[in-house]
Amino acid sequence: MPRMQRVDPLSASSVRIEPFFQEQPLASATGFTVMSAENQYLVTNWHVVSGRDPDTGACLDRNAAVPSSLRVWFHEKDRLGSWVAVTIPLLSSEGVPLWKEHPLGSQVDVVAIPLELPLTAAIYPLDLTLGHTDMIVEPAMPVSVIGFPLGLRAGENWPIWKTGHVASDPDIDFQIGRPAFLIDATTRSGMSGAPVVIRLNGGYSTSKGHHIMSGMGTKFVGVYAGRIHDAAEIGRVWRPFVIDEVLQGKLIFNEETGRPVPSRNELCPCNSGNRFKHCCGATP
Repeated sequence: MPRMQRVDPLSASSVRIEPFFQEQPLASATGFTVMSAENQYLVTNWHVVSGRDPDTGACLDRNAAVPSSLRVWFHEKDRLGSWVAVTIPLLSSEGVPLWKEHPLGSQVDVVAIPLELPLTAAIYPLDLTLGHTDMIVEPAMPVSVIGFPLGLRAGENWPIWKTGHVASDPDIDFQIGRPAFLIDATTRSGMSGAPVVIRLNGGYSTSKGHHIMSGMGTKFVGVYAGRIHDAAEIGRVWRPFVIDEVLQGKLIFNEETGRPVPSRNELCPCNSGNRFKHCCGATP
């Protein structure tokens, strides 16, 4: 009788990505799947789909090629651990991007791609409510980045968990107005777009002043976006709420985001040029 294999649910959420220019593979990357309003999405970085540095706009490929499609390895339907390679176009026939990006554009290096998968493929979406696990995140806490360093994988297409530590106070933006914090981890190319989680077996505090001493707690803390420069082991993690802003297509103003609410007649902070009341502040 074959031995039953145990797989962490978060391992099933991460998927391996290869960006292509026409038939030419460009690099490797990571993404993960989510559900929103019964729709399926692939979440990854803006620089993965655009092929450009989000800070400078420079082309990332030395031959100036930019991706036209992604090849993504999904699980076969009803066969977890068997794989289906699906090609996802990135541009319409008119050259219009098919991904949803943040209201601030490339300033927030996260996108969501609507998925229309073949019947042979299935997703195991990351539970976005893990971003609301009541766990106070502090510097030096261990974090795991669940991705594909240098395109490496466990077995055929399972991700690798690389562990590091929170390197900056998580509630402070690494750069003003860009909601990301820093981690210290020996990450490598191919991990851009990976989910980042904290997994603790007891020994953490909650916002209500409780100290959890037993049981395992998992908190989704954001989307990994690569090292801030090649000489550092310091990487950027975009906070979970930016996924909601990408999917909703507007900035969110609440206690979690910490954004001050503009007056209705002010210009919207998303830089659309419209007044707040007609833009991100419009009521549904």
